Amino acid sequence: MKIARSINSDTNEFPNGSSVCIGVFDGIHLGHQELIKKTTEYAKENGLSSVLFTFEPSPNEYFSKGEPQPRLTTAEEKHRYLSNSHIDFLYCPPFDQEMENLSPVQFITRHLIAKLNAKHVVVGVDFHFAKNRSGSVQTLIENGHEYGFDIDPIEFITQRDKKISSTAIRQSLINQDIEIANQMLGRNYSVLGQVMEGNQIGRTIGFPTANIDISKRDILLRGVFCVKAIIGSGEKECNGLANIGFKPTVNGTALTLEVHLLNFDKDIYGSTLEIYFMHRVRGEKKFNNLDELAVQINEDVKKADEFFATNQ
Repeated sequence: MKIARSINSDTNEFPNGSSVCIGVFDGIHLGHQELIKKTTEYAKENGLSSVLFTFEPSPNEYFSKGEPQPRLTTAEEKHRYLSNSHIDFLYCPPFDQEMENLSPVQFITRHLIAKLNAKHVVVGVDFHFAKNRSGSVQTLIENGHEYGFDIDPIEFITQRDKKISSTAIRQSLINQDIEIANQMLGRNYSVLGQVMEGNQIGRTIGFPTANIDISKRDILLRGVFCVKAIIGSGEKECNGLANIGFKPTVNGTALTLEVHLLNFDKDIYGSTLEIYFMHRVRGEKKFNNLDELAVQINEDVKKADEFFATNQ
């Protein structure tokens, strides 16, 4: 998959045309996956390039003035997922003042036509674009006739009679309903980060942990979870027990993510870990001392072993 922040209109990047899906794609949930599937299938059937058109930063981040909604996926996590999605090209220009002020026709002619040579455009039925969200699916249909591209509006996907959306998934994570969030995502919610040196408290009580750098990451979960950990680019996969919280037993103040990898004890400082959250074991607790904490972690490990005996 090729990734570009900008495309020179004179390069003719897509001589045969492209099938394009457009959106923010935060979380890449089941609804997003349906858009991607329609895009790649049409591209393959018609000899076109498949393109995912998104924005970095997102419109929400641009308009929020410093207090955006928490992201479900960082740009790196999004790229990592999409690299396995059969998308040929990821186009992610910045959402800036110039993008904000484009009229619907300018957005279509400058991006879909001049840069992407779009022949097929896939969007959600509630898609809006351009200045003041003045463009809609109907706008795309009307201009598609003039500029030679077809529109494929995709209906909402629902679960339990509720629309699957990034907002609904965020709320499930806030509610600590990881299983519900995973069902809407169509996969296990994950966090990608680098292993950094910690304070070694876990090792001193017999449960060494990998401390994940989440300084630039929004995480809404709190507590202890059964997780699957992928080390590096897939060199090793381990079951584990993760804690997200403030470590009240040792008077911690910063939000941390620590992972105890089961049946694994190698030095992985500096490695990248992708942590997949599967099941919540309990909330975070404050213990009177480290001995009490060690007893509880031992019980947590037993519960994790029971979980992984029937869930992989």
